[in-house]
Amino acid sequence: MPHRHRLGWTLLAFASAAGLVATAVVAGHTGFGIAADGAVRGWLLNTLPEVLRRGLDRIARPIVIVALAPAVCVLAVLSLVRREWRRAVAGVCVPAVATLLSLELRRRDPFGIGDAFPSNHAAAGLGLLVGLAVLWPRPVSRRRLVALALAAVVVGLGNITWYAHQPSEVLGSALIVVAVAASTFALLGGDSRNLPRRVDVPTHTEGDETRAV
Repeated sequence: MPHRHRLGWTLLAFASAAGLVATAVVAGHTGFGIAADGAVRGWLLNTLPEVLRRGLDRIARPIVIVALAPAVCVLAVLSLVRREWRRAVAGVCVPAVATLLSLELRRRDPFGIGDAFPSNHAAAGLGLLVGLAVLWPRPVSRRRLVALALAAVVVGLGNITWYAHQPSEVLGSALIVVAVAASTFALLGGDSRNLPRRVDVPTHTEGDETRAV
C-alpha cells in the first residue's frame, strides 16, 4: 500500500475517533445535543408507521446479525484457502473489534452519559456489512455499494425506531466501525479486490522478456 494511502486511512481513523468523542459530549452534555437527539428520534417515531418501525427493529437487531455473521465467517475461510490472509483478517476483525469496543464503552461509560452509548447491535450490524464488502470475492459494484448503503440505513434506523437507542448512540456505533475499519486497512493494506492493494513490483522489458526488477 502506498504511504499516502496508509496515511489517509490513519487520518480517517483519528477523525472518526474524535467524532465519537464529540458526539458523546454534545449529545450527552449539551442542551442542543440532547434536544436534537430527542427531536430526530421523535420525528422517526411519530412519522413512520408502527408496523414499519417494528419491522425495521426486527431486521436490524436480530436478523441482519444472525444472517451476516455466518456468511462473513464462511467468506473468511474461503479467503484463507486462497491464501488471502490480509483479506480474511480484515473482514473478521472489523465487525469483531467494533462490537467488542462498543460493549466495552457501554460497560465503562467513560463519557458519563449512561450505559446505552454506543449501540452494540448497530456496531455489530454495520461492522458485518463492512466485513461482507471486504470479503466479497468480486469487486463491489455500484449496485452492490448502493445495496450495502441501504442495508446500513436499515441497521441504523432499526436500532432507533422501536425505542432501543437514541440517534446519537447509533451515530457513535457508525463512527466506531469507521475508525476500526480505517485502522485495520492502514495496518494491513490488503490483497482483496475491495481493499487498497500494496504497491505492485515494478517491471521492465528486455527484448521479448519481461521480468521483475
